[in-house]
Amino acid sequence: MQHRRHLDAAEEEIFEYSATVPVIDTHEHIPGSEEDYVRHEITFSDLFCPYIVFDLVSAGMPSEHRSPIGFPLIECGWDEFEPYWNAVKHGSYARPLHIALAELYGIDELSGDNHAQALERINAENAPGLFTRIFRERCNIETAVRCASDLPSAEGLLAGNINAPSMRASAFANLEKIAQEVDAEPLQSLDDLIEVSGPWMERQVANGAIEFKSKAMPVDVPSRKDAEPVFARLRREKTLSEEAVVPLAAYLRELEAAKAAELSVPLALHTGVWNDFRNLDVTDLIGFIQRNPDTRMDIYHLGIPVVRPALQIVKNYPNAYLNLCWAHIVAADMVVQTMREAVDMVPLNKIFAFGADYVFFIEKIYGHLVVARENLSIVLAERVKRDLMDMSRAREILKSWLYDNPKAFYGL
Repeated sequence: MQHRRHLDAAEEEIFEYSATVPVIDTHEHIPGSEEDYVRHEITFSDLFCPYIVFDLVSAGMPSEHRSPIGFPLIECGWDEFEPYWNAVKHGSYARPLHIALAELYGIDELSGDNHAQALERINAENAPGLFTRIFRERCNIETAVRCASDLPSAEGLLAGNINAPSMRASAFANLEKIAQEVDAEPLQSLDDLIEVSGPWMERQVANGAIEFKSKAMPVDVPSRKDAEPVFARLRREKTLSEEAVVPLAAYLRELEAAKAAELSVPLALHTGVWNDFRNLDVTDLIGFIQRNPDTRMDIYHLGIPVVRPALQIVKNYPNAYLNLCWAHIVAADMVVQTMREAVDMVPLNKIFAFGADYVFFIEKIYGHLVVARENLSIVLAERVKRDLMDMSRAREILKSWLYDNPKAFYGL
């Protein structure tokens, strides 16, 4: 089975150079220490989570239960699983798995005959030293930005992007924890939450957080009037849907943006892709970006599927930056075409080219990075072949996207 994309001579030259470039991985969800990671036994579901499994479910695979981190579990045997796998295994989500299995474990194609042995080999390697072997030796990743509710302890390798209060607002317990972490009284009102949020953000930055994470929301201008009844309802009911909590979350996000600017750290903003992606439309960020010109905005996932407006936003606003995390495996050719246009439209110092966005079986990070390097090489080689830049300049740009830009942006 062919796992690597065919590249012509110019593309291959840039691709080979890309392997020598250090990388800032802008987005992961892995455990915060290698010790915690290797304690987890890699399961069959882990090979396909977090993203391939959603294609499997879309293809019709039944899945009644979810893992502790919220992803559908694969609960059928190989014979039942195989038709769904055949329906999705040629998609972009699956390529990092194919590449990792082939190049790291010598497994050309996963099958009913070898999947059990594959897991045995993977778990035999799931031991201390894995982070160094994958991140540093295989990927040449200097730092990976980990998005979570707590700070990582893998010093020197993982940097902490912390979920802001607006990302936690669906569960009252998550907001109560913010108060607890700054030794405040239990939350009784929205004023209490506002009072503790600023000191909590200050403490996170003092402890090493380099960024806070929120998301695009379908709201124009948030107001306290709309937020207060949602907070009261959340306090009564303890949990609300992401849609129901938007008036509160959007109001909190406004306060977070101001505090992030004060603390000189950026605000990451998830956009698109998931579920009803209309509720995560990148264009809904325009007013928010305009109201907060001193806050640097890290716009995730290329705005997929709304990619051209994402480019226009980053082009127009000095505080908006374009992050390709996850995007390369959502749709590789969409990324290639969008990046062709980005070179025309977007200042090249505002692009961060890679974030793998995985949890377990981190070998897929290597596979994802191969896909990303291919995509970037195709885009830049095309410019060289059209005499719009020389090879030296293409290499400089590649390095800036993979390393220099995100390193400077995050202050690493």
